[in-house]
Amino acid sequence: MKIKIYQVNMERDENRVAFMGYDSLSKFQGSSDVDSKIYDKVFEGEVNCFTLEKLYEIFNREHPAGYKGRSMSVSDVVEIVDGNTGKSYFNFCDSFGFQRVSFEPDKTQTSELFCDGDKAEKISVLLIQPEKYQKMIEIEDSLEAMQRVVGSDIEEYMPFDDEVAIICNDESKINGMPLNRAVYDSEHQMTDIIAGDFFICHTRIASEKFQSLPPDLVKKYSEKFRYPEQFVRTDKGITAIPFKPKTKDLER
Repeated sequence: MKIKIYQVNMERDENRVAFMGYDSLSKFQGSSDVDSKIYDKVFEGEVNCFTLEKLYEIFNREHPAGYKGRSMSVSDVVEIVDGNTGKSYFNFCDSFGFQRVSFEPDKTQTSELFCDGDKAEKISVLLIQPEKYQKMIEIEDSLEAMQRVVGSDIEEYMPFDDEVAIICNDESKINGMPLNRAVYDSEHQMTDIIAGDFFICHTRIASEKFQSLPPDLVKKYSEKFRYPEQFVRTDKGITAIPFKPKTKDLER
């Protein structure tokens, strides 16, 4: 089928609705209407599939040759063009399945990635910062970009059963960076404390490549690292105390 894919450009996403489900739009932008102006077209072409679910699988995990957009995720819009009538139907990628929506492609822009195949591919990751709520960001899939996020050389830390990695500063504690979040085992016993900014991404041991965090893991780790923590020393050791930060951002 003939399709076009649109993704939120985070530089124009003033209400931070990228990667948010359809039901969250009215809460964060005051309307449930999809704002076409914040979207970029990242793909246009024919694909050999017949369902939105298969399309999601292709663009989330397999990536056709030459595709430079980020992995398909929640908040993306898929335009399907009817081969018989030429009429377009627009589908919002939701937390579960797709929602048919109204969309105005004339108000979108064309991504630089779509225009220039030499641009670095981008991935979507969960950024965790001290004293702040977690948030999704988009970064270039390059060592230099990852180093900028954490402030220096990176360390890959994989304490969880899922195929996810914590990417942090490898000398954060030595350099006295502020303590950020604790890591817990399956029995909720603290096993480590991460200092400084870090992010969580999808990784596969077989591919040795960092990838965008898929929607189910975005939800899981957004909840796991939702609240900042303060650390206090007690008779039983160090205790982490979650708190709500003083910020104008709405809690996600």
